[in-house]
Amino acid sequence: MKTKLSIVLSVLMLCSLIHLNAQSNFLADFNLNNKEIKAGDFTSLETDFILDDFNSFMENKPELSKKAFEEQINPEDLIFVMQMLAVGAGVGFGEDETLWCLQAAYYYRLKLFQRSALYASLGAAYEGASIGDSAQSLVDLQLSLLMFQTISQFNEIRLIYGLLGSYGFGSDKYNSFTTDITRITLAVVMGVQLMLSTRWSIALQTNIIAHRALTYKPESGGEYKNDFTNFLIMKNNLLTLTLLFNLGK
Repeated sequence: MKTKLSIVLSVLMLCSLIHLNAQSNFLADFNLNNKEIKAGDFTSLETDFILDDFNSFMENKPELSKKAFEEQINPEDLIFVMQMLAVGAGVGFGEDETLWCLQAAYYYRLKLFQRSALYASLGAAYEGASIGDSAQSLVDLQLSLLMFQTISQFNEIRLIYGLLGSYGFGSDKYNSFTTDITRITLAVVMGVQLMLSTRWSIALQTNIIAHRALTYKPESGGEYKNDFTNFLIMKNNLLTLTLLFNLGK
């Protein structure tokens, strides 16, 4: 009985030693006796991959210059619409006269560029002038060629410049006398447009230089002419404020 018990105990002790030896070999593979495990050991591999990818991107990133960026701008994205309607009013002052006007115009886009557009405008204006005891009124038919040039990052501010030609007719009344007037105007136009929304905008315009040729026909008969050129703002040049409405795209 004792012999059998001794054999059993010997077998159990042998199995225990074998098991302990296997565990010792397993832990030795991790060098537990020589190195302490740290939290960074579990994340260093992933971090290295991320850093390598980032460094590779920085070394090979594409260079996008300002010129290249502007070349990628789609002109249609700048919202220079095909058609616009405008109504406005203006005021001006001469040496001894006061001028005013009411006007309306239709704009049609002729050419679209990268950051600008060329428009043709057909309009009409009713103009009045007071010179002492004299009152003058004319209907002016206008044709313009105008460039709208964006001068801001988001295209909400645009510079306006171009040429205007017009033919006006009306009369001048002084006391009980009436004189018929016809007028031909050629002018250089300058202004600025501010976008209020995708549909509405306002514009401030004036004639920087204007040449006018007038023909007078008094009731008493005869005819005489007068030609003159105006420079600068408010020197017989109306300063007009216009409200524009975009007709679709």
